Amino acid sequence: MPAGVMKGAHFMPPNPLYIDHAEGCYLFDIDGNRYTDFANHHTAAILGHSPPEVTKTLHAQVDRGIAFGAPTTLEKEIAEELTNRLPSVEKVRYTNSGTEASLNAARVARAVTKKPLIAKFEGAYHGSNDAVEFNTQHTSGPAEAPNTTATWDGMPEGGEKNVVILPYNDRESVELILRQHKDRMAAVFFDGRPGWYDMPLDFARFLRKITEELGILLVFDEVISFRSSYSGYQGLAGVQPDLTVLGKIVGGGMPVGAIGGKASIMDVLDNSGTPTGLYHSGTFAGNHFTLAAGLATLKALTPEVYAHLERLATRLKENLRIVLTDSGVPFHLFGQGSTVRVYFSDKPVRTNRDAAQADGEMFSRLVLGLLTVGYYARDGMGFILSNPMTVEHVDGLAEAVGKVLRGMDS
Repeated sequence: MPAGVMKGAHFMPPNPLYIDHAEGCYLFDIDGNRYTDFANHHTAAILGHSPPEVTKTLHAQVDRGIAFGAPTTLEKEIAEELTNRLPSVEKVRYTNSGTEASLNAARVARAVTKKPLIAKFEGAYHGSNDAVEFNTQHTSGPAEAPNTTATWDGMPEGGEKNVVILPYNDRESVELILRQHKDRMAAVFFDGRPGWYDMPLDFARFLRKITEELGILLVFDEVISFRSSYSGYQGLAGVQPDLTVLGKIVGGGMPVGAIGGKASIMDVLDNSGTPTGLYHSGTFAGNHFTLAAGLATLKALTPEVYAHLERLATRLKENLRIVLTDSGVPFHLFGQGSTVRVYFSDKPVRTNRDAAQADGEMFSRLVLGLLTVGYYARDGMGFILSNPMTVEHVDGLAEAVGKVLRGMDS
């Protein structure tokens, strides 16, 4: 295997950490070490590892069969759960990953509007697909009007002509760019990144207003941000997008993605009658294991659970602020919902370019230091909380951060 792991995101410099098992908010590696998990499967494990309500459901599904290739009533149940939580969503279609969901959302937007362009924000990641994977790892051009460049080698030549890059937190420039391209713009993809940047919720409201005025669809990427509240980032902002891309926690730990939105838009995927010109399918999309695990997870994610996570995040921020201040290292600290992020920088962090100027090497050293004292985190993600955590866990992390920083100075 390249790098000795099944996928690149699993590699952890200088060597991959191989896990034997997990339980609650703990990971156990093959050497018998225990770590309090502040990565939580790339933010997907909001209920922690092997939550009883999910594992019980999955055990029951094994006895029903492995795969059917036909609908089950679970499709209706989880669709109802999502439409109840997200007022903007009237119909739902499942995929196997957030990547597949964003790819198909781009197709849906273009098919419905008959326009070719997709706009996205610099630094935002909407999955590994050639429709939107531009400007995720680097910057190009002026901050107020970034150039569109493919993120990776091997992407089709000319793909950048179909994507326009927008700057986070710059309303004037965003409006100027959208007005310039409005006649050819199908949709704006937006990831609010709660807890990542110093970005007001009002920025999302501005986006809704300007896209409605210009007749452009607004697509919220809630693959990660759905963990920020009972109704996701759109619930926090009080915004109803035209389409929503989901993943991670809505699968309860199983591979998952989903597209939801207005019926008038989603019905372009309905080929039960006259062909619409757009088709979506997938052998394992909406399989009953994923739907059952996702439904059990969503039902367990009550407002009380979100309140618990918010309290823990607030306490973690308060304690981190103390230990970081005591360290004398310049920093910026953000948090929203169940995500807390630290940047080692003396400059404000309002955009991807600001984040890139922070001392990433220092945070990587912090992550490695935390491993030695029993805490697991990942570069580029911050500290991700899960429901099994208690005050003791977040207090312990803050104390460990202080200990590691003091060790760096010695």
